[in-house]
Amino acid sequence: MSTKTANKYFLLFYYVKQHWLSYSLGIIAILATNWIAVSIPEYVRLSIDLLSNDLEVRQDLLWEYMLIMFGLAVVMIFVRTMSRILFFNPGRAIECQIKNDMFNKLMALQKDYYEANPSGNIISRINNDINGVRLICGFGLMQCFNITSALSMTPFKMWQLSPSLTFYCIIPILLVFTAVRFGMRVLVRNMQARMEGLQRLSGFIVSSLSAIDLIKSQSMRNWSKSRFENENQEMLRCSMKIAWTRSFVLPMLSNLEHLLKLLVLLVGGIMVIKSEFTIGELTAFIAYSALLTFPLTGLGWLTTMIQQGLVGLSSIQTILQQELPRSHLKSLPKKGLKTLFTENSLRVENLSYRYPLSNKDTLKNVSFNIEPGQVMGLLGRIGSGKSTLVNGLNRYLDVGKGSIFVGNQDLAELSDNDIRSSIRTVTQEPFLFSDTVENNIRFSESINELESPEQFRNILHLVAIEEEVERFPKREKTMVGEKGIMLSGGQKQRISLARAILKPCNLLILDNVLSAVDYETERFLLQEIHNLLKPKNGMKAMAGSLLIVSHRVTSMEQADWILVLDEGKIVDQGVHTELIKRSGYYNKMWELQNGNNQ
Repeated sequence: MSTKTANKYFLLFYYVKQHWLSYSLGIIAILATNWIAVSIPEYVRLSIDLLSNDLEVRQDLLWEYMLIMFGLAVVMIFVRTMSRILFFNPGRAIECQIKNDMFNKLMALQKDYYEANPSGNIISRINNDINGVRLICGFGLMQCFNITSALSMTPFKMWQLSPSLTFYCIIPILLVFTAVRFGMRVLVRNMQARMEGLQRLSGFIVSSLSAIDLIKSQSMRNWSKSRFENENQEMLRCSMKIAWTRSFVLPMLSNLEHLLKLLVLLVGGIMVIKSEFTIGELTAFIAYSALLTFPLTGLGWLTTMIQQGLVGLSSIQTILQQELPRSHLKSLPKKGLKTLFTENSLRVENLSYRYPLSNKDTLKNVSFNIEPGQVMGLLGRIGSGKSTLVNGLNRYLDVGKGSIFVGNQDLAELSDNDIRSSIRTVTQEPFLFSDTVENNIRFSESINELESPEQFRNILHLVAIEEEVERFPKREKTMVGEKGIMLSGGQKQRISLARAILKPCNLLILDNVLSAVDYETERFLLQEIHNLLKPKNGMKAMAGSLLIVSHRVTSMEQADWILVLDEGKIVDQGVHTELIKRSGYYNKMWELQNGNNQ
């Protein structure tokens, strides 16, 4: 067994053992069910033999056998129902637990995972591939014990009646399962191909729906339809191969019962004629052969189900067994975390970074400090490395140890929770959920932590969207649509900004968040943003320090210190009044943008 296969079974065992009590009771119920099932034909044999001999003398015994069979049938209905409950319920519970574990792992994975795995593939794994695992943990495990016990008890009873007739029954079973074995190999191969095709198709659908405006505007509908049709046809081919294989395998298993009955009637009838067998024994043997075919037919389904489930489990493994490089880092005590960021500067020393597939550094020996209570500006043209630097500060990118410090504490040694609670970033590409304006701002708050209506209104005013929200049909209860499609780019950025400042943080990073607003709104927002460092209207200061990232010089005017970034290096720094007097990129941008604003 390979290491990968072993890990797969260990993962399955990890979830199954948590429901050991339910499975144990289910196994007992299955054993009882099969014991009753093989006991009833014995009373059928006795009853038929009684009918053939001295019924008039022993009629009371016939009634006793019938009552016993009726009682056993009632008990079997109960224990069989209980066995399904005791196996199916844990299967559903395991499905729910795996989905939760997958979602929690996805929330902890970093950007590089999502860059390598399209969203549609991930959605397909959570919604489709997990179905096979649920079937293994529920119906599959039940059938394993059911088939094992049935194939142990039934042949034993058949052997007690006639070893030679039992031997005749084994021959067609071996022939059928030899053919089925080859069919299963083809089935598994095509199920794997169909699962991968479904992931590709889901990924393409999600991408197409996300880019529907681009597809329409660029007249790409025919290309999109053709691509979808090709993927769909590939899935159809795999599905047809699976259907053809099943149409070959399953009829062989389902007709095995009739083949065995015919064989038993032929051989057993001859034995009855020779008085080697009674009619009651022949009837019981036919009943046992029918009982034998049910688990054999189930074995075919079980093989298919297990193979499908293991294929799905392999896909789920790719998420659940992803390594989290910083999972060993422990959170600091709340008091220690507060003093760490409020009493020390954030220091960057000789930071250089190169993306894995690039042949040159995106950042080159970048060094600066952000002091508590300071407003820092970062100016640079598109592609200068601003976003890379920001993603290093908030650790969306892992830039390694020895480059970014808070006091004497290396940022790389802090847990993700500590960093996310202390350093908050508002990006230039805001994401809004398909929910109300209010819920998009408050989505991370619990019911007990919600701000008062007055404080919420202050937040809306601070980000210059209060008047616009008042004009919405239902005000802050207005639905914004998928990804905020009902709002303009500037409105989405301001709602994203309101979300970030709802709770205080130690360092607030604004990465080009004003790029979609006009200059008047920008100046108002900048004034309010600078006021975030000061208590206002009874509210605590919303940030300890500010880092404003932009390619607009007007965003830098009130900053305490400004860094000019170009081609990954800090080419100039200082205050606004000094930088506009020097010849260089900052001065050129000031003259160009100031001229455009006049």
